[in-house]
Amino acid sequence: MESFFVTSSGIPLVHFFLAEKKRNNRICILLLMSELTTMEWTHQNIICFLRSNFGEHLQRNPDATNTQLFSFLALLNAYLPQSSLLMSECQQILGPPDPIDGGPPFEERMKPFNILIKISDQCCSIDPVSAQCSVQLLAEYGISRSTTVKKLIISLCGDHPKKYVLTFIKDLLTNRKVGGKRKNKFSRLIEDITDEEIFSHAVSVLKTASDKLRQNLIYPQTLARLYYIRGGKNKYNQAEKWAKTAIERAPNNSYVADTLGQVYKNRLMKEARTLEDTERMGNEALKAFEDVEKKAEGEEGQDMMEMAGTLSISKTFNNRGLFGFIQVAQIFLTKLPRQERRRYIQNLKMKIEAKFDFFERYLTFSQPDETSTEPRYFWKDIVLCYEKFTTEKAAESVSFPGLLEALNRGLFTSKGRRAGFVEAELTVSDLERIQEDLRTAYEADPDNVQAAESYVLSNIILGQEMHDSPKLTPLSELQAIINRLLETGSKTPELHLMAVLLFWPDEEPETVPDEEDEEVEPPATEDEESEDECREFDTRDEEEETSAESEQSLELLSNPDMKRYVALMEKAYMTSDAKYHRGRCLLPLFFLGKGSGLSRWIHKSRLDKIVENEVNNELAAESVESAEEKWKLFSKKWADGDVWQIPEIQDMLLPIQVELPNSPTTPQEHEEEEVLAYARAKKIKVKTNREPNSSPCPVLFYLGFTIQGPVVF
Repeated sequence: MESFFVTSSGIPLVHFFLAEKKRNNRICILLLMSELTTMEWTHQNIICFLRSNFGEHLQRNPDATNTQLFSFLALLNAYLPQSSLLMSECQQILGPPDPIDGGPPFEERMKPFNILIKISDQCCSIDPVSAQCSVQLLAEYGISRSTTVKKLIISLCGDHPKKYVLTFIKDLLTNRKVGGKRKNKFSRLIEDITDEEIFSHAVSVLKTASDKLRQNLIYPQTLARLYYIRGGKNKYNQAEKWAKTAIERAPNNSYVADTLGQVYKNRLMKEARTLEDTERMGNEALKAFEDVEKKAEGEEGQDMMEMAGTLSISKTFNNRGLFGFIQVAQIFLTKLPRQERRRYIQNLKMKIEAKFDFFERYLTFSQPDETSTEPRYFWKDIVLCYEKFTTEKAAESVSFPGLLEALNRGLFTSKGRRAGFVEAELTVSDLERIQEDLRTAYEADPDNVQAAESYVLSNIILGQEMHDSPKLTPLSELQAIINRLLETGSKTPELHLMAVLLFWPDEEPETVPDEEDEEVEPPATEDEESEDECREFDTRDEEEETSAESEQSLELLSNPDMKRYVALMEKAYMTSDAKYHRGRCLLPLFFLGKGSGLSRWIHKSRLDKIVENEVNNELAAESVESAEEKWKLFSKKWADGDVWQIPEIQDMLLPIQVELPNSPTTPQEHEEEEVLAYARAKKIKVKTNREPNSSPCPVLFYLGFTIQGPVVF
């Protein structure tokens, strides 16, 4: 086999190594590492080389401290390529005598493994490729991955383990890499232990971590998942036990509570046979997911970490409780005998409707980020469950978010089409019928805010398809409806969105006004300045606040001051929706176009149609038909801003004047920059989710609206 291992000079590598080793060990190591990095070795070649140099030592000294340290470094660098151990930790593993106390040098004690160990800044590591081969070699000699990682945990996690060690162990046992379209079920190490060894060894590793690191919730949580996903007999009993252990360690964490819900859901799906079992397991699962929902409602974003009374922090709102409830309700229904279903449907109908309303709103107003959306089964499960429990068609919803989605029907971006439902685009006649029905509903109960919001929106939606439809309600009448509702103190984001759209000034100035042309105002006092900020408002009791805001709204609508009103709109959003959309990307709903009245507002679906055509043409030229590739290219055009370079879109939208900040900075993920836009020569602070472009080249800016307020694109 030696003939396979030759240096770049043609000398068999083992002969080269032995010769150099006699001369100078340090030179030998440097030359060997140079050869390893410049030669193209196969995995098996490296294994054979390592076996020829380490095999005898491993066979004779499997429990030696240097063998143990080498196995630790190999495991770490095989699964966490950038990891290393401090020299002090390595000396601790080797034990006395330390070189400081007259013991032999580290390199001497680590023979024969020292040829692979790199020392830099008092840190020890192994080349990742060599580490992967070493892990395989160690397994051949009976030193398994599971044994190694358990010894690593026990050796380095004493009473006061170092933070970096805890991080390495957590990553080894729980860090799930994305593979293909979704995350792997478990970390690569746990997957390999399960595949290369046996299931009980993976369980033993996680139990060791859970017992040794008793404050950490993630190890019992991962154990619960391992049992219900990969376990054998009695797996659900063990999964339940460990899920409850995780909850004991983090009683207010909704994501930990979700694991117990998943255990119960899978047990219902796989093991329920009798009516008694179905009812017991189903009710257990429903209750568990309601607990997840309750805990998610109590969690706050990271910006509230210092707030008194905050029990649990989460970057995003956990929707798993609501979605898990929907999934269990469907499974429960299919498991019950037909004669039992009616009673069950009546008991859960209102809860299913509430959860459908949440997701309809949640998925219409936001998505995970600029380039992705929820899995296709997500909306599909929601719709199927809703329709089974209500006999209503989700696609025919005339709620505010349902109407916003109406113009997406049939498009590539439609939630229904992405979920695999067959749907046709709505015609003008369809939209006119919807508008008439909503007018009737509004006139029957003029004080119903939701009915009024949907009625006003139905006119804007109808105007998208036929701006001169005789069915359209006059703009002045719609403004009067909004005016009256604001007078009553209504503060929903939808109502404020309608108000901004209806009262936005018709014309934008062609040039940015000079400073001397701007309205001269007396210097603002500290109190007056605070009133201009979105988050600064009077904190009197609710009744006085409502009255004051109503007066502000009335004054606005008779003499619109968009600067003030945008602040009110954002406050309404922060009060009702912000906690649910944290960590997500808010979707633009409308854009400011070149028309007048209702026709100037361009629904995003009209832009999406144009972008979809562009994508179809590009992919057709490349003979690509994959839906996944289509979505990827479509999302990229929005994320990169390519849509604003399409002439058809430029002809449709009205450019606005924007004042960029003096020192733009790159926003963090989901963080928004603020710029100043102009409306009737008034500066309005608006958001932009992209780094402002300070290039001297001309740039066109367009105004869109999310449920939070105006955004510059």
